[in-house]
Amino acid sequence: MKSRPSESGQSMLELAVCLPVFALLILGTAEIANLAWASVQLNNAAHAGAQFASHSRGNAADIPDIKIAARNEAPKLTITFPTDPAQTCSCIDPSTGAPATGASGCTTLIECPSPYVIMDSITVTTQAVVRPLIHYPGLPASYTLNAKATMGVVN
Repeated sequence: MKSRPSESGQSMLELAVCLPVFALLILGTAEIANLAWASVQLNNAAHAGAQFASHSRGNAADIPDIKIAARNEAPKLTITFPTDPAQTCSCIDPSTGAPATGASGCTTLIECPSPYVIMDSITVTTQAVVRPLIHYPGLPASYTLNAKATMGVVN
């Protein structure tokens, strides 16, 4: 069947209009996937650093090794630490989780009044700059991602 003269080239015109839209959708999906992957890797790195530190008070005080553990978890990212991993100690009520007033700090806190116990925790904060696969005009040239993980330290 032969097409009418008024319809010739219609398919080419539709393809020319739709192809750029589909290309942008595919590239946008790839960019979102790239950012999501980097975010998951950064969160895993913060968790790995906190997990290493949670094994003992000695590990929790070993800042360089905590950073190494975090960086080893996500070797494809350039991970920085906006703040050093922080160890915190305080007295808490084990039944309610309410903190006691008074003594806190890992160097000064030796024992807590009954019924309170010492709660020792470590917080690792990680950061990475992620560049998009393709730079789009009007969008940032890079994105800064942050992650934080807190775990209890085994006494």
